[in-house]
Amino acid sequence: MLEISALGKVYESPGRRVEALRSLTFDVGAGELVCVVGPSGCGKTTLLRCVAGLLPASGGQVRLAGEPVTGPPPRMAVVFQEYGRSLFPWMTVRQNVELPLKEKREPAARRARLVTESLAAVGLAEAADAHPWQLSGGMQQRVAIARAIAYEPQVLLMDEPFAAVDAQTRADLEDLILRLWRELNVTTLFVTHDIDEAVYLGQRVIVLSSSPTVVMKDLTIDLPGERDQLTTRSLPAFGELRGQIYRLIQQAREAR
Repeated sequence: MLEISALGKVYESPGRRVEALRSLTFDVGAGELVCVVGPSGCGKTTLLRCVAGLLPASGGQVRLAGEPVTGPPPRMAVVFQEYGRSLFPWMTVRQNVELPLKEKREPAARRARLVTESLAAVGLAEAADAHPWQLSGGMQQRVAIARAIAYEPQVLLMDEPFAAVDAQTRADLEDLILRLWRELNVTTLFVTHDIDEAVYLGQRVIVLSSSPTVVMKDLTIDLPGERDQLTTRSLPAFGELRGQIYRLIQQAREAR
């Protein structure tokens, strides 16, 4: 579904040149949930913005379902870390979720159905007429997720979406993502700085090096498909995978 081939990104300004990404290559199969981790500042967000068509690549190519990505694709949705800045405070929850569907020119009746279904899916059916500023951080991020799934994307990109919420809310949102992923079968690329989160959520974990960034390891997560916070995280295999990824990231930091 998603092919990243020799992707490079260089930031240039007068007297300064920074190579952020260097020849990144990996793919994400249809219906897969793949997590991306790496040292701080390694270019994870740059990678996601290039994949989303929000940032032009300096080299290489991104393809979605075989077609080159030259701008934001119509069947791709992004959930950002800063949920507070991605929601319009003067709009209700319902209006925030509906907005991309209006841009998509969906008929009113279908828009209403998609909004209702997506809010119910994230447990916010009763909050449809509230405003984002009236909700907790975790609930605001649920609104952002509802907006993304209402759009019916082929591919969902998530950029450290739970970094700004507390630990319990984070665990709840992780389980929400797993449930929605199973139900909707949407191809998902999930960027996170949290190794445990990557192992818990992913079918595969892509480990990135320090900048200029390359793929250090494409690791299959051989854990049961059905996961829960207590059982899965206490498995010996979970600890082994976490340790393996941690060691790789430490190697990347030391190689700077």
